[in-house]
Amino acid sequence: MAFRDAVYAFGTLLRNWLVGMNNRQSKSSAYKSGRRLNTRVLPAFVFLLAILYGLTRYRGWLVFLIGTASLWLLAFLWVYSLEQGLRIERKIHLAWANVGDSVPEQLMVINKSRFPAVWVEITGENDRWTTPIRLVSDVGPRITRRRHPSHLFKRRGLYTLGPTRLRTGDPFGIYSLTLHDQHSSTILVTPPQLPLTQLKIAPGGWAGDRQRRRSALVREISDAGVRNYVPGDSLRQIHWHASAHHDTLIVRQLEAATSEDWWIFVDLDATVQAGTGQDSTLELSIVLAASLVTRGMKEHRRVGLAMVGPKLTWLEPRSDPAHRWRILRALAMAEAGNRSLADLMTLGQGRAVQTATLIIITPTTNPTWIATARLPGRNSRITTLLVNPGDFDSHQNQSKVINALARSGIPFASIPRSLLEEAYPSLRRDNQKPFVGFQTRKRYLQQGSTTWQQMG
Repeated sequence: MAFRDAVYAFGTLLRNWLVGMNNRQSKSSAYKSGRRLNTRVLPAFVFLLAILYGLTRYRGWLVFLIGTASLWLLAFLWVYSLEQGLRIERKIHLAWANVGDSVPEQLMVINKSRFPAVWVEITGENDRWTTPIRLVSDVGPRITRRRHPSHLFKRRGLYTLGPTRLRTGDPFGIYSLTLHDQHSSTILVTPPQLPLTQLKIAPGGWAGDRQRRRSALVREISDAGVRNYVPGDSLRQIHWHASAHHDTLIVRQLEAATSEDWWIFVDLDATVQAGTGQDSTLELSIVLAASLVTRGMKEHRRVGLAMVGPKLTWLEPRSDPAHRWRILRALAMAEAGNRSLADLMTLGQGRAVQTATLIIITPTTNPTWIATARLPGRNSRITTLLVNPGDFDSHQNQSKVINALARSGIPFASIPRSLLEEAYPSLRRDNQKPFVGFQTRKRYLQQGSTTWQQMG
């Protein structure tokens, strides 16, 4: 009876302790854990010892039973305590970076348990990172360990930091514990941006040295027509008679004699692209567009972007810094689509495009889009940047497009592959020096030590 009462009292104390731990340390819904019993024969062995002791009343079996059950219980309590007190935190103190930047992250393993984690394995579950996380270490009781691994971003895109998996176990190898931290954060890696000072785009769309007019007061304003109201338009421009007639808000479209707006049209048609990955006409087009956006903003222009990939991107010209990041985000995530440049030009027949300078970036060899760009009544100036597919081991050439542009009087410039090599030095096929003025790699924060830093 005394032995039975002692076991009952011990079980009551254990239950109360576990309930107290649950109340004090409720797990966040962002954490998912799983315990696994590695020694499957252990329950059967304990049960067998209990039967042998019950049949023979041999005290040796009782010693084996108590020792094995105590070890099993200790392993369970050890892993349970780690499950409640072990956490991982990963942080990057930046929301964006450029291709070629080395950005460190802060990785912390926090152990609030009274038991040490004799081994901890940390693995990142996102395979887009060029330097995946895979660390093994130990974390003492009530200890926080830090590490600062760095990530070198070689491709544009939206990268997600997390989820993260943490594995540990008891020192006897009876249980293993897996914690899945569902927290995640993102960092936007924008395309490389080149100065493009050698590319002259005058307000009229022609290459030259004509000075653009800096003040809006000297513009010659006239009505160019009407269009649908979009959020942000001034209420003074609403055409009330036309709005009443069409039962929707209509605004007057004003035409400036020397519009400073830039509309950048990027051809993402997959059928006209050449090359693969970073070494492709698609990537060069993206680099050109990002560089022109940055240049236009520095020149205090309003810049817009139009392209069709898997979905339509249509960003009206604006000049605020937030708009620049919206454009760079769209370019960072741009992918090839199935719509031609002619389709994109058709979408741009609205009045909002008519008074701006059109900058068309395309590797196409089909000149059919030119007729759409030169529609009667369009007052916009056009500059075409032809990305040469022949530089990317393609047998296609743009002679038909060049001849058609010359007949139409549309200025154009052929952009060679060497410009892409200036943005991505790893693509250089010879030993030429990198382009002066482009910083190929930059560190925003001091890179931390490759060893763990322990804080008690």
